[in-house]
Amino acid sequence: MAKKKLFLTHKNMPEETIRNDVFPGFYIYNPHLPFYLYTPITVGMLIVSIWVFHMSGFQIIIGVLASLLFWPPFEYLMHRYAFHWEPQHPFLKKLMYTIHHGHHDYPNDPRLMLVGPIVSIPAFLFFLGIGYLIAGSYTFPFMAGVATCYMFYDWLHYASHHYNYKNKIFQQLKIHHMRHHYEDNDKNFAFTTLIWDIIMNTKIKK
Repeated sequence: MAKKKLFLTHKNMPEETIRNDVFPGFYIYNPHLPFYLYTPITVGMLIVSIWVFHMSGFQIIIGVLASLLFWPPFEYLMHRYAFHWEPQHPFLKKLMYTIHHGHHDYPNDPRLMLVGPIVSIPAFLFFLGIGYLIAGSYTFPFMAGVATCYMFYDWLHYASHHYNYKNKIFQQLKIHHMRHHYEDNDKNFAFTTLIWDIIMNTKIKK
């Protein structure tokens, strides 16, 4: 049985495909935009923690540390089950192609590597609301940590496709992710913390 084609081309997505298969406004060109957008949000979360809820430094550290434990499995599960979901409804198929599937067809198109604010901001507010119902004031330092993780995740993902830093850790992340694109789309879902592919038995064997 022939193996499915893992990508269409290293070139950018044709404009006709973008018009027909991608929702406008969902992608962004500037890889620094998440930093411009989420750095003030992160600072705002910490200001609210201190000035509104009068949280101590220890409480803020607890909230941030919780986010660092939360992010790796969240990133893995989102990539594996949400981004690689294959719905049948035309609207949902177009939505998933915009969010992630198109990135697999055109892995070097910079427009398809970063989640636009039209998606990330509502998602951030959703998790902020759910978190506040569960954890109260601790949600604000927690979401500050999540926003920071998200910024560096987005940048490292972009950099893994467009740069080749000699740093050993970066090279390990880059190789792991490139194997997800060019060897097996159903393996190597983790990115910033590779341990979850080992835990879930989805790491491509050497």
